[in-house]
Amino acid sequence: MVLRGWKKFFRSEKDTIAPASTIGGAAERAHPKKASAQKDDKPKKRALGRPRAPYRKEPHLEKQVIADLSKKIREKPKKFRTDRATLFEIADSVLSEELKMPRPQKLKAHDVFTMFWTVRRPSKKTQGSPCHEWQGSVLKGAPVLTTLQSQAKRHVLVDARKYIVENPAGGKRRNFRTVPENMCGNPFCVNTKHIRMVRKNPLSHQGENHPRAKFSDSQIVRMVKEFNAGKSAKEVAEKWGIHTTYVKQIMEKKKRTEATRGLKIRGRFGFK
Repeated sequence: MVLRGWKKFFRSEKDTIAPASTIGGAAERAHPKKASAQKDDKPKKRALGRPRAPYRKEPHLEKQVIADLSKKIREKPKKFRTDRATLFEIADSVLSEELKMPRPQKLKAHDVFTMFWTVRRPSKKTQGSPCHEWQGSVLKGAPVLTTLQSQAKRHVLVDARKYIVENPAGGKRRNFRTVPENMCGNPFCVNTKHIRMVRKNPLSHQGENHPRAKFSDSQIVRMVKEFNAGKSAKEVAEKWGIHTTYVKQIMEKKKRTEATRGLKIRGRFGFK
């Protein structure tokens, strides 16, 4: 009969477990660099992080700093380019350069937004509700500001009226595929009670009205006339500084069809 665990009765002196003192030596022989590093490691002092905000010791300073920030921005709102910097970037620059204070935790983007408008007298159209007239940057007759796109992490220029409707104070962010329209008649009013979102005109971004359109409809018609006169697509493309493929697409009525509607083009519809 074979007994289990019989080897433990026949262990030699070499097989006995080594004391703890010798285990460290074996570790040093196996990994000398790690062992030396462990010996040299001494309890280091904790690295100093950011200085503690003064608002922890004096919480009442937050309201005072926000009030001072509002006063600085309202004095000269045109000085701060909302079309180049975000609301928080503007606030941080004022706080660091002029007030010499860090950003309060209670300060929200909506708070900075309210610092860029002034209250105007209500009109008959608004039924007693005052207009919040935008004092920041204006582009093409509309109030604008800069936001930071979270995914691409780049600055994006948006309409301030659409921004305040999509980002209400203390509410959930929304996304409208519409354009803002002022019911009060003031195009610089950012009062959400005076703004309604309307659908885009489906023809507003077609043809020459497209933001990236390089040629007007009349220029496209001139290209067609030159092509009908006998010039090749390559010659027309070289004259106007565009690619030959794009000229061919225009002549085949695959591009800029609004401008070529009703025109007879060489090689199409029996016209040679």
